Amino acid sequence: MTDTNPLYINERQSDLRGVKEGWYAIDGRGNLLLGPFNNRENCLTRISQSANWAAHKRQRTAPQNLR
Repeated sequence: MTDTNPLYINERQSDLRGVKEGWYAIDGRGNLLLGPFNNRENCLTRISQSANWAAHKRQRTAPQNLR
């Protein structure tokens, strides 16, 4: 995941988006990727875990000559 950031969706915004209130991971276009989380720290932890997993997956699937 690149360009993923935490965003708090308040009650008003949650009604507009049709999601629960809470913290979400969003991409650069504003799309919700992960969540909701009950606090910013949990959201950031999950963003970090997702980024690490994606990097590890890319490394495992790269041809031998590109590693």
